[in-house]
Order: sequence, then structure tokens, then C-alpha cells
Amino acid sequence: MDVKKENLNKLYKLDAVRGFAAVYVVFHHLFASGIKVLNVDFSLLFRFGQEAVILFFVLSGFVIYYSYNNQNNISLSLFFKKRFLRIYVPVILVFVANYGLLCYNEGSFVDFSIKELIGNLFMLQDLIDKRPNVLVAPFLGNIPLWSLSYEWYFYFIFFFVHKKLNNSSITVYGIGIAAAVFYSILPNFIFRELMYFSIWWVGVDFAKLYLRGEKINFLNVRSMLFAIFAICLVLFFTIINKGALGDVYKEGGIGEYPWIEFRHFLFTFLLIIIIVLWKKIKWFGFDFLVKPFMYVAPISFGIYISHWFLVYTATYFSFIENTNVRLIAYMLVCVLFSYLIEIRIFPMVKKRLL
Repeated sequence: MDVKKENLNKLYKLDAVRGFAAVYVVFHHLFASGIKVLNVDFSLLFRFGQEAVILFFVLSGFVIYYSYNNQNNISLSLFFKKRFLRIYVPVILVFVANYGLLCYNEGSFVDFSIKELIGNLFMLQDLIDKRPNVLVAPFLGNIPLWSLSYEWYFYFIFFFVHKKLNNSSITVYGIGIAAAVFYSILPNFIFRELMYFSIWWVGVDFAKLYLRGEKINFLNVRSMLFAIFAICLVLFFTIINKGALGDVYKEGGIGEYPWIEFRHFLFTFLLIIIIVLWKKIKWFGFDFLVKPFMYVAPISFGIYISHWFLVYTATYFSFIENTNVRLIAYMLVCVLFSYLIEIRIFPMVKKRLL
């Protein structure tokens, strides 16, 4: 049997993880500060929203390599158009909906930052209060949009590596380690992108193993483990050099520079190990724990980029007194909106423009 066709039947796992990650990010924003069931606080379970985003990066690397593995003749213009539509159609609709909701809440047009809008349209946004030398904040305070600036530029770094560097993992990881060193000296947008591309490329390397039918074991993932561990070391030395070692005990400490970068790469290192070990026991428990989330996957991107203003900071159902009912109503609106932009509007636009 053709390996790619055989693998296609197993890709539900990717969809399930993608759906899980999206739902988890929503729950992270809603419950990380506190949720009690029978007087037991379960908030600790929802404090890993950053890790869920890193999981998105790895999944994206896998899917993009899987999709373009055999498309060596694809042009930059066609690649750009496909990626542009996939990202910008939902994002622009979210911009409009978010602004419209703000105006509705205020009862009039509200001011917004032109610089912020332009910066987000060019995908230059990041966590402005968490990292140094950030160019612009996410538009209208929609914090989850921070990750799109990485995702967008990862696509085109991948295209270059795919077309010109023969998918060289050694080159990617070498540049990532060098970028980490330079980032420790002069943290900025470019070094962050190149450093974080190593995380995205982990997904690519897993896709390579998957498509070649090679075993997912520690021997075959040693290069990614070494590279990510090396970047972890660089970032840890940065923490020491910045005198931030004690910040781990402070509120928000591990969510800010230089801890946040170290946290992302440490999670990636652990994720690689988890994948190898879970594969070794034949994904025991996966279908029970994660598979149900595959049904959320088709609208997961919409949920991720819209839940901040449709659920987390929403007030448009404030007239509903019951807190639980109000939250369910917000979430239903978010699901419906995500369905419309992902399942209805995006395919229609794609069909017309591609």
C-alpha cells in the first residue's frame, strides 16, 4: 500500500490534537485563574495555554510538510495565495467582528490604533507586555493573535528551505541555535522568528519520519532533541545572565521574557519525548482522551482567533444572570461564528479566488 494513502487514514490523530489544543486554549483563558468542582480547585490543569500554542506550531509544521512534500513545482505565487487565503480570510472577518462588537457595546464607533491594525495586517504582532522589542500588540487586544505572526513567516521560511535547501534539518536547527545566541544578546523580531522556527520544524521532521515509514524512536529523533536542548541551554543561560532566575517564584514570571522562551522550548523538548514514548505503547488511551476533539478540528482555527472577544472578555449577554448559562451562550456563539467563517465563508472565497 502507498505509505501516504495509509498515513492519510491515520491523520485523524492530528485533527484530534488540533481540536484539543484549541479547546484547551479557551479553557486556559477561562479557568486558569480558578475553577472549583466540589470545592476542589482544578485551575492547575488549565495553566498551560502557552504550551498548547507550541503544540499548534508542531502540528502546523507536520501538516505543511505533509501537504507540500511532493509539490516541488509549486510556485511562490500559488503557495502565497493558498497560505494568504487560509490565514487572512478568517483573521479579517475576526477583525471586523471584534470591532463591530466593540462598537455595539459602546453604542457608537470606537477609536482604534491604525499602527496596530497595519502591524497586524503585516503579521508583526506579539505579546507586547511579555517580550522586549515587540513591534506591535495584537489588534484590539485579541491576545491569541500573537502566534499568527510566527505562523505566517514560518510558511515562507519553509518554502525557501523546501525549494532551495532541500529540507535540510541540520541547516534549520543550526540557524535556530545561532538565532538563540543572538537573541540572548539582542532580542528582536527576526531572531525570535528564526529561533522559533526550530519548534515548527520539529513537526516537519516528524512528518518526514511518518511519510518514509520510519520508526519514531529516540535514535531517529536525536537531531531534534539535540537542537531543542541546545536552544534550551542558551535560553537558560540568558535567564541567569539577566538575573531572572528568581522570577520563577513571582507572579507572571514564567510567562515573561526570558522565561517564556525557555518554557516554550523546554515543552517542545518534553513533547518530543512524550511522542516517542506514547508511540512506543501504541498511543494507549489516545482514542479515549483525545479522539473526540477531532470533531472540533474543522473550526479550531476560528475558535482560537475569536474566543477572546466572543467568550473570554464578552459582555453582550450580561443580561443573563446565571453565570453558567451565560458562559454556554457565549461558547455557542463562538462555535457558530467559527463554523460560519471556517466551513461556509472561507471555502466559498477560496473557490472563487484559487
